[in-house]
Amino acid sequence: MKRNIAFFFFMAFMNLLGTKAFAYDIAVENADSVTIYYNFINDSTELEVTYKNTQYRSYIGNIVIPEEVTYNNTKYNVTTIGDDAFYESFLLTSVTIPNSVTSIGGCAFERCSRLSSISMPNSITEIGGCAFYGCRSLSSVTISNNVKTIESGSFYGCSKLTSVTIPNSVTTIEEFAFSGCTSLKSITIGKSVTTIRDYAFISCSALTSVTIPNSVVTIGDNTFYECSNLTFITIPNSVTSIGNSAFCRCNSLTSVTIPNSVTRIGIDAFSECPRLTTIISYIEYPFNIGGKYSSYSVFSTYSTSVLYVPSGTVDRYKTTEGWKDFENIIEGIPSGINSVTMNEGEECERFDIAGKKLTEPQRGINIIRMTDGTTKKVVVK
Repeated sequence: MKRNIAFFFFMAFMNLLGTKAFAYDIAVENADSVTIYYNFINDSTELEVTYKNTQYRSYIGNIVIPEEVTYNNTKYNVTTIGDDAFYESFLLTSVTIPNSVTSIGGCAFERCSRLSSISMPNSITEIGGCAFYGCRSLSSVTISNNVKTIESGSFYGCSKLTSVTIPNSVTTIEEFAFSGCTSLKSITIGKSVTTIRDYAFISCSALTSVTIPNSVVTIGDNTFYECSNLTFITIPNSVTSIGNSAFCRCNSLTSVTIPNSVTRIGIDAFSECPRLTTIISYIEYPFNIGGKYSSYSVFSTYSTSVLYVPSGTVDRYKTTEGWKDFENIIEGIPSGINSVTMNEGEECERFDIAGKKLTEPQRGINIIRMTDGTTKKVVVK
C-alpha cells in the first residue's frame, strides 16, 4: 500500500513536468547520415537537441551528438539536450554527448527502453527530473563530476542498473531518484551530499550495501523502504534526522548503528525488519520514540534485538518511551568498537559484533579497525 501511494504521488509529480514539446526549429544531418532536430536557444546563439513529433520517434540506433552544427553558413554550439528530446525513442541504443553540452532536460531519455549506454562528459552540470526514467536496459552510468543535484525520478525504474557512484559535487539526492532500480547492488554516495530525500532508493531489492558519508544530515521518509537485501547500515555522526519508514521492510537488515547526533527517528523507521538482532545506539540522552504498544512504533523487534547503549545511560533508556520496550538492553558499546565510520584504510584488527578479537574473518558481522584509527563493518558470508 505504501509503495502504491508513493507511486501515485510520483506520477502526479511527473504530470506537473508539463506537456511534451512537439515542434523543432531546424533539422541537420550528421556526417553519419543521422538527422538530429534542434531548437534555437539563448537568443538564437546556441542549439538544444529536441525531437520531431510524438507519433513517430525520430531517433534509433547509436546517436552521436555533435559539438557544433553549421546551418545557413552559421556555426552554433550544441549546449543543451532539451526536455523530452529522446522521449520514448524505443529503438535508441546508445548516445554520445559532446563536451559542449552542459545540461540534460527533464524526461530527456524517458522510456528509452533499449538504451544500454550513455557517455556523459564532465561539462554536464544539470540532469533534469525523470531524465532516464524507465530506461530499463541501462546497465551502467557515470554521472558528471559537476552535477549538483540528482533530480526527482532521474533514474526511476532503471531495472538493469547494477551500481552507482554519486560524485562529490552532488549535495542533494531528490525524491524517487533511484526508486525501482531492482538490480542495483551497491551505491557510493559522494562526500558532499547533505540530504537524501523521500523514496530516493525505494524497492532497490538487490541493494546489499550503501556508504553514507559524514556530510549527510537528513535521511528522508521511505528512503530505503523495501530494500530487502540490505544487511546492515551505519549512520554517520552528521545525521540528525531519520525519516518515517526510512528502513522499513528491509528484511535482511541484521544490524544498525545510530550516532549521538540523531535527534529524530520517524515512525516505522526500522519496523518490519525481522532479522534485526543488533542495535548500537550512541545517543547519550534518548528522546521519546514510539514503542511496541504505540501505533507510532519505530522498531518491531523489541524482544529479539539486543540494544547496546553508552555506559551510564541504561537507566535513561529503560525509562524513555519506546526504548524502554526493548527486553535486552546492554550498557556499554561492545569492546573494540569505539566508532563506526565508512572511511577507507588498511585493516589492522578485526572483532566480532560482541567485541571479541578475531584472528581471521568469521561468518556474520565483522568489525574491522583500520590503520587510520577508524573502524567499519563488513558482512562475511
